[in-house]
Amino acid sequence: MKIEIFHPKNDNHTLYKQSNSKFYTFLYKVYSINDIKLHLNNLKLQYPDASHVCYAYRLFDGLTILDEINISEYSADAGEPRGSAGPPILKILKKNNLINTAVFVVRYFGGKKLGIPGLIEAYSKSTEIVINSNELIKWSPIINIELTYHYSLDIVVKKLINKFNAKVTKQLFQDNILSIIDLDYFKMNDFIHQANSYSGLKLKIIKN
Repeated sequence: MKIEIFHPKNDNHTLYKQSNSKFYTFLYKVYSINDIKLHLNNLKLQYPDASHVCYAYRLFDGLTILDEINISEYSADAGEPRGSAGPPILKILKKNNLINTAVFVVRYFGGKKLGIPGLIEAYSKSTEIVINSNELIKWSPIINIELTYHYSLDIVVKKLINKFNAKVTKQLFQDNILSIIDLDYFKMNDFIHQANSYSGLKLKIIKN
């Protein structure tokens, strides 16, 4: 049985306070290391006087030969004591089975040292708050499929697409209809099996 994995519906941010320290926490949907670098640079520009900008992320990193999901993950303490900021953020991301998600915590020191246990609690709590204030959506890897078919099959193909909750991303209407769809990777085999039962419907998997 595959573990359900989620990603946030939207980007959002929250504020958590502990012993006069302020923890501005930002949750982003991300799809690449470049996305993460962009958010990190923007936050450093937006909060140039912050004490620390700590973060963690989890990114989809392909599938194994057994169709298991690989996840690339990383965390940064950004000057806080080792293991007191980035790893607690990452632990909460893993606890919620999040993917393609990054959390950044911008800390303003409040004048009182929290100690390592206090820092772990603060970064964990701020991450929990920002996640709980968002809506999490079930996630699966997506595959792109090109369908080519005669106009007489239009209604049939629409029903097939709806049945598998696929999403049409592009359509061309010429001698035939060409539709490109996004489909849940784990539904691919069943979709292909049913699509092949219709003569005149041609199917091609598009490499990303």
